[in-house]
Amino acid sequence: MSVWRPWDADDDEHAERLVIRDLIPDSMRAAVRAWLRNELDSGYNTDERLVTMIQSALRVNFGFPPGRVETGALVGRIEESGDKFVVRVLDLFLSEYSPVPWDGSTPEPVADIEWHFDQNMSAACVRLESGVYRIARRLPQGVEEAAHEAVATANEIAGRHLLKAWTEARSLTPDTSAVMTEGIRAVEAAAGSVLTPKDRKPSLGKIVGALRDQPEWTLVLATRDDGHPDHRLILIGMLETLAFAEQHRHSGKDPSETECLTHVQLASTLVAWFSAGSVVQKPMSV
Repeated sequence: MSVWRPWDADDDEHAERLVIRDLIPDSMRAAVRAWLRNELDSGYNTDERLVTMIQSALRVNFGFPPGRVETGALVGRIEESGDKFVVRVLDLFLSEYSPVPWDGSTPEPVADIEWHFDQNMSAACVRLESGVYRIARRLPQGVEEAAHEAVATANEIAGRHLLKAWTEARSLTPDTSAVMTEGIRAVEAAAGSVLTPKDRKPSLGKIVGALRDQPEWTLVLATRDDGHPDHRLILIGMLETLAFAEQHRHSGKDPSETECLTHVQLASTLVAWFSAGSVVQKPMSV
């Protein structure tokens, strides 16, 4: 993604343009309206088939009589339902598109609305998922790259769980508990293969116990002559943070979207460290 930079924009203005904004920023509303009209219009009217498709998929009733519907009226009814609903309609129509078969390129309608999402730095973006285009939550620059790197370098089991966690975290209405569960399973698979390799069912509790019982485990990073910062304690603290979050979610209140995103970012860091050989055994000084 590349956000257009005006020729006279200084660094501060450009940095402001890179800040993630609302789901549908005001500067994007006309583009969304035009895109919907193009998808729905068949000569100033929308076929009843499309109207009923939206109603069934999103479980709503617009209240129109049977037959074709004036496209402007339908778009207006969609917009009246709020930005989140509008984006769900966009998601529904985008999911009907796949990459162009002969060259793998993005279909023009998809590329068009994707460009507007990116240039307006909407809180949502368009991404390819399971062979079709979908709406997803936009991540801050650098976070997505770090997530991909953590998934790519992890062992198969850890990578699979971490990918599930990130995929769910990026949805517009994430199952925050599922994000946390998959993140923890990813860490258990990555850390367990290093700290408790003979355990076929590693858990965070066992992994933390191994770190406590074997003080030679630490990070590959250097420390001061007095042994600080204590990287083993940092690892234990990070692992216990994940474990506590897992216990807290059973209190009856679902974790917030911010909590689950923070959780999966922490899990990704730990998976990356254990997968890259950053957690090592150093001989104890006598």
